[in-house]
Amino acid sequence: MSLPELFWLARDLATADPNIAHIFRNHFFAVEQHLRTPEQPFSRHLLEQIGAGKTLGVAFNEQTGEPAGSVGRVPATQLQWSQARQGWQISGRKIYSTGNIYADYLLATASDPSSGQVRQFFVATDAPGVHLDDDWDSFGQKLTGSGSTVFDGVLVQGHDLFDLPPRATADGHTLYGFTFHQVYLTTAVSGIANRVLADAIALVRRRQRNFYHGLADTPAQEPEIQATVGRIAAHRSAVLAVVDRAIQALEQSWHPSDDPAETHARSLAATLAASEAKIVTDEATAQLASLLIDVGSGSGVSATAALDRHWRNARVIASHNPRTYKERIIGDHYLNGTLPPTGAFF
Repeated sequence: MSLPELFWLARDLATADPNIAHIFRNHFFAVEQHLRTPEQPFSRHLLEQIGAGKTLGVAFNEQTGEPAGSVGRVPATQLQWSQARQGWQISGRKIYSTGNIYADYLLATASDPSSGQVRQFFVATDAPGVHLDDDWDSFGQKLTGSGSTVFDGVLVQGHDLFDLPPRATADGHTLYGFTFHQVYLTTAVSGIANRVLADAIALVRRRQRNFYHGLADTPAQEPEIQATVGRIAAHRSAVLAVVDRAIQALEQSWHPSDDPAETHARSLAATLAASEAKIVTDEATAQLASLLIDVGSGSGVSATAALDRHWRNARVIASHNPRTYKERIIGDHYLNGTLPPTGAFF
C-alpha cells in the first residue's frame, strides 16, 4: 500500500465514522516513520510488534505553561532508576492521548532529571501503573479516546528505552516532520464532507412532503433544494481535490532527493500544501454541514439521525491546529519568503 492509498483508506474510514479514522492517526504515523529507518534498534523493535498485529498509541503532550507544540520542550514526566526493581521507573501525566484506550502499546516521552535528556519509551497499555482515563470532554469526536494517560511508577527496562531521533535536516534547514499529522487530520475532515453529501442526497430523497409555498410537489424536485445539493457536491469535490494535492505533495517529500536543496523544497511544498488544504477544507466542510440541515428542514434535526455530528466532528478535528494561525503564516511566506515553523501543530 502506498502512502496516498493509506490516506484514501483513512478518508473512507472517516466517511463512515471520523472517530475510527482519527483513532489510528498516531499508529499509522509511527509505522510510516519507522518504516523509513528499519535498521534502527527502536524502529526494529516497534515494527516487530506491528508485524505481530499490535496497535500503537502515543503519549507526548502535557499540560504545562509552555506554548503548544514548541520545539525542545522538556516533559514533566520523569524517569528514575530503581535499584530495587532493577529498571527505570516512570511517573507523569499526559493529555490528548488519542486512541490510547484502544492501543496495545504506547510510545511516550520522559525526562531524565539527572541529565536533562529527553528520552522515549515503549510500554504495554496493560502494564502495571499505566492508567488510561477516558476523560476527553468535547462536543465532537467523542469516541476517539483522547483523554489522559497516567504513568504511576511504571517499570521500563533498558531495552524499551531509547534516545529521541534527531530531527531530519537538508540544505541547512530542519525539515517539516509533522506534515503527515496535518494531512491525515484534514483527510479525515474531507471524509466528513463526503458523508455530508451522501446524507444530503439520502435525506432529500426520503422527504415526500414539500412546503405549500414551494415550486414542486416533493423536495427532490424543488429547484432551491436541488441547487443546495449541487453546491454541497461542488464544494465537496473541491475539498477532495485540494486534499489530494496535499497528499501527493507529502508523497513527494517522503522520498528525499540526492540534492539537499530539492529535499528541503519538497518538504516545504508539502507543508504549504497541507496548510492550504486545511484552510479550505475546515471552512468548507463546516459550511456544508450547515447546508445539510437546510435541505432537511424539520426532517434534518432529528436527534436519532444526529446529523449535527458532522459539524461538531469537523470543528473538533479542525481545532487541533487552528487555521487562523496558518493563514497568517502562509501569507507571510508568499509575501516575504518567511519559512513556516517546523514544530508540531503546523
